[in-house]
Amino acid sequence: MLRILPETKENLLAVQISKELRVADFDQYRNLLRDLMGKYKEARLYYEMIDLDLTDVSAVAAVENGMFDVVHGLDYGRVAMVGEKKWQEWAANLISPVKKKGVRFFDLAEKEQAMAWVQDE
Repeated sequence: MLRILPETKENLLAVQISKELRVADFDQYRNLLRDLMGKYKEARLYYEMIDLDLTDVSAVAAVENGMFDVVHGLDYGRVAMVGEKKWQEWAANLISPVKKKGVRFFDLAEKEQAMAWVQDE
């Protein structure tokens, strides 16, 4: 499930995902990011994962999202991924090279620091 967080403003998209992530969730997420990338020089992303297992992510959606990241990597500003599992940290490190400013992983207990970091110049 995708939830848009109230911290979303200007060039920052703040989302929380939990339980399961399907193609429709990824489509909504990508459309929001694409809109920000069209309006601003860079789009910042705060991506919080709660109670999400790797098996909860649609394989098709994950591949489509990976392709989006490769195509639009230079349109990203800071990206903070917040999670609670080792595979989530691994995923952040895997996609970091295709993002203009990389990806920084934060533990769920550090979500306030992650939000402050992603908003910092």
